[in-house]
Amino acid sequence: MSPRIGLVGARRERQGLGPFVARDLLACGAEVPCVLGTTPASAASARRQLAESLGLEVRAYTRLEELLETETLDALAILSPSETHETYLRAAADAGLHALCEKPLLWGGSALAERAVERCAAFAGRGLLLAENCQWPYALDAFRELHGETKTPPEDFAMRLSPISLGEQVLGDCLPHPLSVLQALAPGDDARLEDIDFHRARKPQTLTVRFTFHAGPARIDSTVELVRVLESPRPASLTIDGRHAEREIHMPDYAMALRDDERSVPLADPLTARLREFVAELRETAAGQRAPDPAPLIRRMALLAALLDAYRTQVDDGAP
Repeated sequence: MSPRIGLVGARRERQGLGPFVARDLLACGAEVPCVLGTTPASAASARRQLAESLGLEVRAYTRLEELLETETLDALAILSPSETHETYLRAAADAGLHALCEKPLLWGGSALAERAVERCAAFAGRGLLLAENCQWPYALDAFRELHGETKTPPEDFAMRLSPISLGEQVLGDCLPHPLSVLQALAPGDDARLEDIDFHRARKPQTLTVRFTFHAGPARIDSTVELVRVLESPRPASLTIDGRHAEREIHMPDYAMALRDDERSVPLADPLTARLREFVAELRETAAGQRAPDPAPLIRRMALLAALLDAYRTQVDDGAP
């Protein structure tokens, strides 16, 4: 089976992943026949970027209804701005399509956790696969290669990321990453956060959040530091029980590695690994296997909503 996947928001603008997602989907044996843009100019730009970077010829649309009526698809890859995700997820489920959605699954407005339950139920009720594009758990194998096996579950966790967004948006852009890693380190649908504490510094523009992650018997003291960086490639790091790893990106081929003070190990592109798993799950679902349980995704959105509520209570968001 070669799954046919349409791209929603396929341009490489600011942090857009469209061309990289298309590249990896093709490498996994999927087909990418079409893209959706918000305007004729953006749709044409996406089409041109895919042709120039991948030699891929696609049909471009500006109306989702027309795309769904014209194309025969198995899934949508939703890479558009986060506040539009809910609209496209609803349309995908109504059309009987599987979906891969860029993080966060939902954003904007209130009752994120409750809305996530509704969206996930719409997919599960039709036997459809719904996946969120959280990549960092796929770096854990390289972390273990660098440092050896760590205590399971760990006691301490820290992550540093370098977003370009500001205000509440930075939470949606970044926090699904550490939350997904914590879920991988300590699985459990009873995951919850306690003792959430935000601190913001202005030079450099930094937002730090500390909390305790609970899941089953696990109790992990966690720190996430978000330091605004405009230049690419942007720094990122992971620390588990005091064992530290910096992500390195080597240009121009974007080869990755994890490094500590003494050595480094190659890091296979986590985006490629995430998309490979998504395509494999599509094939398994088409072969009659049940789609993966959306419970971890629902729980991650509940954790993100708890962090957003705490941020709104603790942080004066009137300034950058």
